[in-house]
Amino acid sequence: MEYHVTSLVLQLQPDQRDTVLQYLHSIEGAEIHAESGDGQLVITLEGDGQLPGVEALHTIPGVISVSLISHPHAALK
Repeated sequence: MEYHVTSLVLQLQPDQRDTVLQYLHSIEGAEIHAESGDGQLVITLEGDGQLPGVEALHTIPGVISVSLISHPHAALK
Protein backbone atom coordinates (compact mmCIF):
# COMPACT_ATOMS: atom_id res chain seq x y z
CA MET A 1 0.00 0.00 0.00
CA GLU A 2 1.22 3.50 -0.80
CA TYR A 3 0.58 6.95 0.62
CA HIS A 4 0.12 9.70 -1.97
CA VAL A 5 0.37 13.49 -1.73
CA THR A 6 -0.82 15.23 -4.88
CA SER A 7 -0.40 19.00 -5.29
CA LEU A 8 -2.59 20.74 -7.86
CA VAL A 9 -3.66 24.14 -9.14
CA LEU A 10 -7.28 24.43 -10.27
CA GLN A 11 -8.53 27.26 -12.47
CA LEU A 12 -12.21 27.98 -11.80
CA GLN A 13 -15.04 29.86 -13.40
CA PRO A 14 -15.55 32.59 -10.77
CA ASP A 15 -19.33 32.16 -10.69
CA GLN A 16 -18.91 28.43 -9.90
CA ARG A 17 -16.51 28.90 -6.95
CA ASP A 18 -18.97 27.75 -4.28
CA THR A 19 -19.86 24.59 -6.23
CA VAL A 20 -16.20 23.66 -6.63
CA LEU A 21 -15.42 24.34 -2.96
CA GLN A 22 -18.38 22.23 -1.85
CA TYR A 23 -17.17 19.33 -3.97
CA LEU A 24 -13.58 19.62 -2.72
CA HIS A 25 -14.72 19.72 0.91
CA SER A 26 -16.54 16.42 0.33
CA ILE A 27 -13.30 14.62 -0.64
CA GLU A 28 -11.53 12.99 2.29
CA GLY A 29 -7.89 14.09 2.26
CA ALA A 30 -8.47 17.23 0.18
CA GLU A 31 -7.15 20.50 1.53
CA ILE A 32 -7.30 23.98 0.03
CA HIS A 33 -4.08 25.87 0.76
CA ALA A 34 -4.52 29.11 -1.19
CA GLU A 35 -7.03 30.96 -3.33
CA SER A 36 -6.32 33.81 -5.72
CA GLY A 37 -8.68 36.59 -6.66
CA ASP A 38 -8.71 35.43 -10.29
CA GLY A 39 -10.19 31.97 -9.65
CA GLN A 40 -7.20 29.75 -8.89
CA LEU A 41 -6.98 27.27 -6.03
CA VAL A 42 -3.90 25.50 -4.71
CA ILE A 43 -4.95 22.15 -3.25
CA THR A 44 -3.49 18.89 -2.06
CA LEU A 45 -5.02 15.45 -2.04
CA GLU A 46 -3.51 13.08 0.53
CA GLY A 47 -4.28 9.45 1.16
CA ASP A 48 -3.60 5.78 0.59
CA GLY A 49 -4.23 5.78 -3.15
CA GLN A 50 -8.04 5.90 -3.10
CA LEU A 51 -8.09 9.53 -4.25
CA PRO A 52 -9.82 10.99 -7.29
CA GLY A 53 -7.57 11.36 -10.29
CA VAL A 54 -6.87 14.56 -12.15
CA GLU A 55 -9.41 13.45 -14.77
CA ALA A 56 -12.15 13.32 -12.12
CA LEU A 57 -11.38 16.87 -10.99
CA HIS A 58 -11.91 18.06 -14.58
CA THR A 59 -15.54 16.87 -14.33
CA ILE A 60 -16.42 19.21 -11.44
CA PRO A 61 -18.80 21.88 -12.74
CA GLY A 62 -16.89 25.16 -12.85
CA VAL A 63 -13.38 23.72 -13.15
CA ILE A 64 -11.69 25.07 -16.27
CA SER A 65 -8.31 23.37 -15.87
CA VAL A 66 -6.31 21.22 -13.46
CA SER A 67 -2.51 21.42 -13.33
CA LEU A 68 -0.54 18.71 -11.57
CA ILE A 69 2.32 20.28 -9.62
CA SER A 70 3.76 17.23 -7.84
CA HIS A 71 2.81 13.70 -6.88
CA PRO A 72 5.27 12.03 -4.52
CA HIS A 73 4.29 8.73 -2.93
CA ALA A 74 5.82 6.32 -0.46
CA ALA A 75 5.20 2.77 0.60
CA LEU A 76 3.33 2.37 3.89
CA LYS A 77 4.86 -0.01 6.38
